[in-house]
Amino acid sequence: MKPFIKALMTSFMALPLMLALSLTAAPVMAGEQPNLLIMGEDADQDTVPRNSRVFNRVLLALSNEMQQMGFAVYDETAVTMAVTNPARVRRTDAELLTVAKRVPNVPIDAVVVFQIYASAEQNVYAPGVIDLRIRVTGRMVHVQTGRAMGNFEVAYGPGELPPLPPGCNRDCVLEQVGGEARRIAADVGAVLAIKLDALSPARAQVPLQAPAPQAGMAPVTTAPMATTGCVGLTTAYTLAFSGFAPEEMTRIEEYLVVFKGYDHHRPVRVTMTSAEYWYETCSDTARLNRNLRLMAEQLGVQARISMVGNRFDVQKIGLGANR
Repeated sequence: MKPFIKALMTSFMALPLMLALSLTAAPVMAGEQPNLLIMGEDADQDTVPRNSRVFNRVLLALSNEMQQMGFAVYDETAVTMAVTNPARVRRTDAELLTVAKRVPNVPIDAVVVFQIYASAEQNVYAPGVIDLRIRVTGRMVHVQTGRAMGNFEVAYGPGELPPLPPGCNRDCVLEQVGGEARRIAADVGAVLAIKLDALSPARAQVPLQAPAPQAGMAPVTTAPMATTGCVGLTTAYTLAFSGFAPEEMTRIEEYLVVFKGYDHHRPVRVTMTSAEYWYETCSDTARLNRNLRLMAEQLGVQARISMVGNRFDVQKIGLGANR
């Protein structure tokens, strides 16, 4: 068979899958909006610990800003109590990320980690004046990939915040510090929400052409809305293929780049019978799983497809050859 005829036949063989992927895809490439977990890192002895009322007010302020932007925020105690004691204090960021990865039932996509630094000091020029120093830092991390998604901090030094009232006792100090820290945390949360919105845009609304007004009717000033573009968080997956011949892997790569939502991919490890790819897409997990099944069907092979976290394993089921 001549090479160009063979290539033409290969293209026609791939055509049904291309059409299936195109026809079943919605006009908008809707990826998954991230599920968020907001957690405080208090391993540093200078930070405000988790069991403080100041900590809780900051946590609620950050959660509120993320929710106002439309993101799904899950309560840490509710979703982690099955795997760890949420009341533990002085936890490191490594512990927080490990816990987030092991949350059952709810797939956590990103963690917002915050720290609170607060202190009171006597003014050197006015011994009766007690100034506050407060700093709130926040950063976002993609749980499965470890990707840094943005950070921000707001800090105020002595003289930039109202001083403590005269004779302020412990409860008074906690309330004063908590009130100021809550306001600062709201600013941090608002900035982080904007950064996350840029990484995971909402479904864009664009006006359609308004219908022509009928006789005797006022012109229509509003129009229905439609959606366009790629929305949701671009996510990285590990796609591992085993048991496939080199020519089959060549065809698999051709399929991977035509999946809806494809961003880019990179080979991580390749051998004669296996290959592992870093694959970034704004497609949701369910669509990617379905496309991999369709691909195996189009290739005419039996395959076992499994997923754990952000890793897909595609294993060809070898039936053996007669010789």
